Amino acid sequence: MTVSLRSRSPEPRGRRRALAALGALAAALVAVALPASPASAATGTINGYSINDDGTMSVSFSANDLPQGTTIDPASVTVTLAGQTVPGTSAKPASGSDITRVTFLTIDTSGSMRGEKMASAKAAANAYLDQLPPDVAVGLVSFSNTPTLQVPATTDRATVKAAVDALEPRQATSLRDAILLSIQNLGTTGIRSQLVLADGGDGRSQTTLEDTVKQIAASGTIVDAVSIGGTEDEKAQLDALVKAGNGVVVDATGTAEIVDAFTAAADAENNAVVVTVPIPQGVTGSQPLAVSASAGTETVDDSIVALIPAGSAPTPDPTEQYAPQASTVDAGIFGQGWLLPAALVALGIGLFVLLAVAFLGGDEDSRTQGRVRRRLSRYSLTSREPEPQVQTSGALGQGAVARSAVELAGRVTQKRDIDNVLGTRLEAAGVPLKPPEWLLIHIGSTIVLGLLFMLLSGFGWLATLIGLLIGFLIPFFYLRIKEERRKAAFQAALPDTLQLLAGSLAAGYSLPQAVDTVTRESSGPMAVELNKAIVEARLGVPMEDALDTIARRMNSVDFAWVVMAIRIQREVGGNLSEVLNSVAATMRERERLRRQVEVLSAEGRLSAVILGLLPVLFIVYLTIARPEYLSTLITTPLGLVMCVVGLVLLIVGAFWLRKVVKVEV
Repeated sequence: MTVSLRSRSPEPRGRRRALAALGALAAALVAVALPASPASAATGTINGYSINDDGTMSVSFSANDLPQGTTIDPASVTVTLAGQTVPGTSAKPASGSDITRVTFLTIDTSGSMRGEKMASAKAAANAYLDQLPPDVAVGLVSFSNTPTLQVPATTDRATVKAAVDALEPRQATSLRDAILLSIQNLGTTGIRSQLVLADGGDGRSQTTLEDTVKQIAASGTIVDAVSIGGTEDEKAQLDALVKAGNGVVVDATGTAEIVDAFTAAADAENNAVVVTVPIPQGVTGSQPLAVSASAGTETVDDSIVALIPAGSAPTPDPTEQYAPQASTVDAGIFGQGWLLPAALVALGIGLFVLLAVAFLGGDEDSRTQGRVRRRLSRYSLTSREPEPQVQTSGALGQGAVARSAVELAGRVTQKRDIDNVLGTRLEAAGVPLKPPEWLLIHIGSTIVLGLLFMLLSGFGWLATLIGLLIGFLIPFFYLRIKEERRKAAFQAALPDTLQLLAGSLAAGYSLPQAVDTVTRESSGPMAVELNKAIVEARLGVPMEDALDTIARRMNSVDFAWVVMAIRIQREVGGNLSEVLNSVAATMRERERLRRQVEVLSAEGRLSAVILGLLPVLFIVYLTIARPEYLSTLITTPLGLVMCVVGLVLLIVGAFWLRKVVKVEV
């Protein structure tokens, strides 16, 4: 199927410029748009383009205001698509090409066209037919009360002229229905256009102005018009219709102006060339299309935004898919196709070396000690002592590989002095892992997600970096969430725990006995933390110090105040049971108020999470599914500035929302 499209340009193009040059208003607009160019300078126009089934696109390109006898040199035509010059383009005169060019004359035959207006319309239409290239198919639609298809698209000029001469003015006007009737008969292939001549409004059309505008825009046809009368409102309606067809309206007041406008439109078709452009692999969506050529001593060019449907480029030959491709854009080292496969190979070699070190060097000390013990065993009266086992939580297994990997990771954590900090965080979060085991899981998640994103994106370097970043950050967020939830559970259980502790003290138990009793009655983080305090107390640590360690580990200010009350009671005396009961009552009210605030602010907190994550998740999706949508943002200075500004605004908005929804209790 062939698709014909035309993108709207900020400047009049092709016939539109020729038509606009004849009207005083259009001439003024051209003078404003091109103030630095001489009035006689030649200009280029992309009249339209079509997407072909063979993976190419055909572009109709013409020049205006050329000196007499000057034409476009087909050999000089160059095409730039998606920012790169396309090799292998070819151009030839449009009259000798295979591309279909169809145009329709849509002429007003209402009662207001009687007399000189009708005669001028017939003269202009005949002059247009005389000047038009013979390969352009022409159809005729007239409209009065209802639109009428006088002649379908044909290259028989005599038939069209006879139908033009037979036109007679009648009653009212159905302009919108006539334009849609012409569009229906223009078809859906090739370069399609429509030239409308009207002198008034529209009182009989069945289709509304809004619906007509939508259908014109969706058809992809070019609609130009010549207005020979009408009120300002009627002209505004015609202008809206023509604007939807990417055309221009020219006002004409006499026969000579109308004839000149029609012949100028025909001249634009005579010097047109058709350029065949191979669509490069991977070029889809809205892409800038620019055509440049020489016409005598003049250089003419024009550019539009072309819509390339997915799958338009031909499937590459399997025998040539690894052939070197010429590129006019230097994308740097990140644009090289070998970069990511080489990075994958390097990553595999690094993992192999890591495993080799784990196997060969991880247990070197044990093997050395074993050799010494074996040599001394013949002189010893006791059997050889069993080799010490590497202490692990068992999360990664008890095999030799797991123990060697954990031992190697343990050396790294000790050398980098992160063993204590990471161990404290794991303990606070209630994660039953040792720091070396957590480090291995952290590295594994980073590598796995990086490889997964790389494969999903087809070895896209940006998606790979995002995957590595996500894999690196997920363990941090997981540990943070586990830690916050455990601390919240500890804080929620604190009032009931203090009440049980006060009851045990009132019953005559000592503080260690009371804590032991509460531990057996509690559950969750509270029971685990109090049990650790009992174990430390049995090892000789004062109970107050053991409880203070819990307060620091759980980052609980309330529990720290409880420990301070216990210390004061030990030093100065007093009824600790009453103090704890009073503190428990206060904390219980605070906890009730905190839960009420969380319920009232739940909607705001959920909105903050959605608004904060939605841009990030959408960028991750586009990076994997449609990376070309983001290429402009990371390859151009303006795009990089927009990324930085967007990131700053996102961070500021996240902090602002956090302050709005967070209520201190």
